[in-house]
Amino acid sequence: MKNNLILFFLVVLFFPFISIASGDEETQKKPNLLFIFPDQFRPQALGFMNEDPVITPNLDKLASQGVVFTNAVSNRPLCSPYRAMLMTGKYPFSNGVQTNCNTSSRKYSNYLREDETCFGDVLKANGYLAGYIGKWHLDAPGGPDVDRWQDAVWGTFIPPGPKRHGFDFWHAYGCHNRHNDPYYWETNASIEDTLFPREWSPIHEAKVASRFIENNKEKPWALFVSMNPPHGPYHEVPEKYRKIYDSVPVDTLLNRPNLPEGKKGDIGRRNVRDYFACVTGVDEQIGKILDKLEETGQAENTIVIFTADHGEMMGSHGLLQKVVYYEESFRVPFIVRWPEKMKSGTNDLHLSVPDLMPTLLGLMGVEDGIPADIEGDNYSKTFMGIPEEKPEFTLYINSSFPSALGGMRGLRNDRYTFVIRRNNQGDVVDYLLFDNENDPYQLNNIASRTQPLVEKFEAQIFEKLAEINDPWIEYATP
Repeated sequence: MKNNLILFFLVVLFFPFISIASGDEETQKKPNLLFIFPDQFRPQALGFMNEDPVITPNLDKLASQGVVFTNAVSNRPLCSPYRAMLMTGKYPFSNGVQTNCNTSSRKYSNYLREDETCFGDVLKANGYLAGYIGKWHLDAPGGPDVDRWQDAVWGTFIPPGPKRHGFDFWHAYGCHNRHNDPYYWETNASIEDTLFPREWSPIHEAKVASRFIENNKEKPWALFVSMNPPHGPYHEVPEKYRKIYDSVPVDTLLNRPNLPEGKKGDIGRRNVRDYFACVTGVDEQIGKILDKLEETGQAENTIVIFTADHGEMMGSHGLLQKVVYYEESFRVPFIVRWPEKMKSGTNDLHLSVPDLMPTLLGLMGVEDGIPADIEGDNYSKTFMGIPEEKPEFTLYINSSFPSALGGMRGLRNDRYTFVIRRNNQGDVVDYLLFDNENDPYQLNNIASRTQPLVEKFEAQIFEKLAEINDPWIEYATP
């Protein structure tokens, strides 16, 4: 009897400690996620790529420590559609966000629906503290409807609740381009409690991200950091970054052969110094966030992603900004670092935006939370270096919103970029085909000389469109 009592007291005394220790051990096994995606940061603008002559020491270091994915794209290279694909794992016609969210597109219900099960919702349901910093751009602003996007209202307050989709830490805004004088709403702020930090937005956001990391060392977290630069206006950048490029000849900075002579190329020449200054400034602030991971001992068990919502043409083909199928716009940088689990190197996986949510949830060990209705695929095995079947190409989408007839669909594979262009009546206007191996700057459309390839790629596109129920397929099938 005495021995039984002693055993009873030992169990009562030590069992709580055993349970707590076991629980802590399980919690620590969950990796953190740090997902950083500046706006309009093209893949060529990374020093280690040896293309644009930019200074990005922190991202170069991250690339040397992680895995560089060389075939990542933004399927619909535009801010709101990218973000909606990232959050839902679905293509634009399925999640409803087909163009940028503002008061010109709101009448078409072009915004993220509250009933979507999003990335943040899944993270929260699986025990993560999910945080969002910076540009959201997925809700419909108030104000009167307008017909032209140039006349639209873009910014809006996102109230706590279902519109934030599981992000319980919030330091964000709807949409604005006030890089030097940004504003934000914090987690429990009302619309009247607008925060004006009076500093360049990436500097402020790096400080907020660093505090988040410092304050959440004991629990699993996922933090999305959406910096607006190097999105325009490019000239809104601290002078210390601009000085780095002031004395560099423009022709040295813009070294791509697809930059036209004369006025068509001048659009890039006028902006390139400021754009690269923004790139270098963003790189420095990302370095500060990564330093905080190291200081707090969380780097080994944190999956770090660096990517962008789309690229930037910066004068190539006489164009500025994004949306188009050219490499400078369609491709995005994509670096993954997870020291505890992943070896450094490169990966040629054809990675689409809807794949990111299921793949990262798979890496984090919460596959059961992946919504059943997503259209992306889980490539977490590929990320870990385990052989599995991989896609042959990624899909390009450019909708003639709100018409479902026109616009473009295309693909990008190991060698070619192919695009079908239709008018708003659904008639094919032309085909575009670029041999990216022999013509890396996409100067020559060879579609008219390679009919067998055109037919093959057209069939592949329509097969993919049928698989994901793209309404574009209803109007013209080859």
